[in-house]
Amino acid sequence: MPPFQVPLTVGVTGHRQIAGDCTQAIEAAVISLLEGVRTRAPDVPLVLLTGLAEGADRLVARLAQERFGAEIIVVLPRAAESYRRDFATADSREEFDRLLAAARLVVTCPEDHADPTVGYAWAGNFTALHSHLLIALWDGDEARGDGGTAEIVRAKLKGRYAGWNKGEPLQYDEGGAVAHVITARAGETPPAHVGQINWLYPDVGLIGARGGENRHAAVLSAFNTLNRLLKRDGRAREAWSTNPAAPSIDALKSATDHFANQFQRRTHIAVRVMVLATVVAAIASTVGVPIVTPAAVAVGFAVWLFSSRSRWQRLHTDLRALAEAGRIQVAWAASGLPFCVADHYHPAQATSVAWIRRAIRTVFLLDDIQRPRAAPSPQDRKRHAEAGHAWIDEQVAYFLGNNGVVSRYRRQARIFAILGLVCLGIGLLIVAGNKLLDVTHIQQTVLDTALLLQVGRIALAITASVQAYQAFMSFGDLQRSFAVSAHLFRLARDEARAAAEADDQPRLIRLIVQLGRAALVENVSWVILRRQRRIKPPSA
Repeated sequence: MPPFQVPLTVGVTGHRQIAGDCTQAIEAAVISLLEGVRTRAPDVPLVLLTGLAEGADRLVARLAQERFGAEIIVVLPRAAESYRRDFATADSREEFDRLLAAARLVVTCPEDHADPTVGYAWAGNFTALHSHLLIALWDGDEARGDGGTAEIVRAKLKGRYAGWNKGEPLQYDEGGAVAHVITARAGETPPAHVGQINWLYPDVGLIGARGGENRHAAVLSAFNTLNRLLKRDGRAREAWSTNPAAPSIDALKSATDHFANQFQRRTHIAVRVMVLATVVAAIASTVGVPIVTPAAVAVGFAVWLFSSRSRWQRLHTDLRALAEAGRIQVAWAASGLPFCVADHYHPAQATSVAWIRRAIRTVFLLDDIQRPRAAPSPQDRKRHAEAGHAWIDEQVAYFLGNNGVVSRYRRQARIFAILGLVCLGIGLLIVAGNKLLDVTHIQQTVLDTALLLQVGRIALAITASVQAYQAFMSFGDLQRSFAVSAHLFRLARDEARAAAEADDQPRLIRLIVQLGRAALVENVSWVILRRQRRIKPPSA
């Protein structure tokens, strides 16, 4: 079976009637766009979100399937049998049926509306919200009805999608990139430069981001890194997941938790090697072993440079945040909640986890978790309540058990504090035991190899102590964050029991949602602290 991966979602919107004499130029532009995505993210599979309407939707669908092996998720404005009657010819209906049958997933507007434009607007907004990149085959004119291309493009750039988050006026907007391919409508005067690609990005300067283009590139890079790890591991989705109700979400949670632990171990091994190199260099210099000292200094700096260039600390931080989001999403799904975690980050923090929100929204889509059309049965209510209680009990044990993370991370913080002080002490002893602070001595021996070696040992000692300090602060932050979370989950356990005794299902549901939101706040706060403390090597 193929390895589990998290695809990059590309949406399409555009005209249903495209001038035939410009089709070749438009196809070349679309191919160029998808090739650009493939070049920047070669390890990421593609999924196309399309309504399979005539014109733009099908043109991009054919190219994505045939040229790039993309899977298709079909987003319909109403039931398929009713929708296919929009297509006048038998050939068009046959093509629709063929593409629909090959789709990985079909998502239909959850409500039937007398006005068909309402369904089209819903489908367009759904496509824009769930796509990392929106391709718009469009002449640039204003929309000619609800759900028109211009409206969907504006929604993507602004990040406000009709029908979503109505009760969350401060919800942080998930805007994204739009690739506008200038397209001529059939029977109308074509605009200038048909087939030209204009890139449109949200204005993100006000939220501290470097720019919409940079954020788009960062999302592609992060998805490529995640999928490269998944490909190297090689395990299928079923090997990662034990939850049939949300297999993709559960697989993502398990995989990212596994990789986060790997990078955490690598980071801490690197710190220990640097500390050891510092000690060895100091001892070798004291007992007069000239070869060992420069070798130890070289090894210490090589380990620091390699770990920094490999971004182990950043990968550990981001993957841990994604694993936590997946853990909450699995718990919500098991509790019968059709809410996507990506919609529930705190507005002031959401910009710090942009690609993480995209990843969790993608797997939520793949698992097709939708609002139930009917009230849950008593059996379902009981099962959902048991899942909520199990999640709370599991988290309390995780935080406060015999070998819970709160006490374990407290011990780890102490260990790295000691290592950092050892390295700092070695550096101070080297300075105090030599005449490095004597300006005359420095001027007389500036070309002395021994002096350079002493400087190298001091630099290594300082670097190792800083790295150990970072690890100490990381474990300290984790311990404090997890202590707060443990307190919340203990309170929640008592509240959940009270809700169960009163058979108050709505109270339990509110509790689970609030608990998940609180856990997200704690997790993102830790992410922000970790990123602020990260020491970057010089840019190449």
